[in-house]
Amino acid sequence: MKYDYIFFDSGGTLYGSGADCDPSPAQVAARNVKRVHALLGGMGLEVDFDLLEKETVRQTEICKRNLGKGFNFFRLMEAVVKELGLPLGSEETACLADAYAGPRYAKWLFPGTQDALQALCDEGYRLGIIANTSWPGFCMDRAFAGVGLLPFFDIRIYSGDIGIAKPDPAIFRLAERMTGIEGKGKRILYVGNDLQADIEGASGVGWATAFRRGSRSTTEGLADFEFYHIAELLSHCLD
Repeated sequence: MKYDYIFFDSGGTLYGSGADCDPSPAQVAARNVKRVHALLGGMGLEVDFDLLEKETVRQTEICKRNLGKGFNFFRLMEAVVKELGLPLGSEETACLADAYAGPRYAKWLFPGTQDALQALCDEGYRLGIIANTSWPGFCMDRAFAGVGLLPFFDIRIYSGDIGIAKPDPAIFRLAERMTGIEGKGKRILYVGNDLQADIEGASGVGWATAFRRGSRSTTEGLADFEFYHIAELLSHCLD
């Protein structure tokens, strides 16, 4: 095998824009407070929707400012619950965070994604995720499980959980330690779609890189490999 480990970015690399889907990612995101409001009602709590929406917007600004890269939806919901004086513990707050995040759909994935990941695993490749995201890890894992991808990824690192984001070398070094191949002639490939966060970040710590072409058609040689369809990446890894 060419690599000892392959890490993937999530949005823009495994998931496409989904703009033409029904519902689209934008439509799902627009209903975030509505889902939280409905769940609170299911918990037996009557909360004014306008108040909930206003406080969620306000706490988003405050939490992003105070938490920086450690911002995620669970910490946001903790702040909203506290500010509104709701009698909820961490268990219920986690449910609110999951409702706020909402679903992701398999139809948002780039074509061939599941088959390609399955083929890589069948060949013995170990796969992981490193994602810059405000979704808590338990929400990301649930979403990956829902679209059938979770079993493929042994290691999953989410920026909002640890307060470190790409292209910071620390997040890639953490991944190395978790693989157990740190400093052992590592052969790690990172697959992403963002030039700075993914390609420059991973290559800066000595990893090989593969770039999914999208709005930017080429990295002009900065990535080791470039592809449009994941089948091309599969062929590259299996050659």
